[in-house]
Amino acid sequence: MDKPTKTGNAKEKRKWQRFTGLSNPMAEVKLVGSPICQLKILDLSEKGASIVVRPDSSFLKMIEVGQEVNVRLVLPKDYRGPSGHYRSKIEHITETQESPFRGHMVVGLSFISRINSL
Repeated sequence: MDKPTKTGNAKEKRKWQRFTGLSNPMAEVKLVGSPICQLKILDLSEKGASIVVRPDSSFLKMIEVGQEVNVRLVLPKDYRGPSGHYRSKIEHITETQESPFRGHMVVGLSFISRINSL
């Protein structure tokens, strides 16, 4: 299903409902040789998530589209949806023009499989 994204830069291809406006949802990503990165989840579905990254973050220098990473989703206590540890693939890295994250980068993740721990 192709529909314009909010930024207007690309076509929306996801079929699954996404949840936005969550209260402090976080994604923790651990890359080899670096500390754990805690990043805000912008939106979330059963199949993936979008996380917000500052444009000057060293995290952006360590990732690329197509890379697989381990992600831990930390969600509000009463949220019903995916949480825990996932093997994920980076699908895109896109600058957002939306407030309050204007100028930040959005990293799109698709969940490959659920894993026991990072």
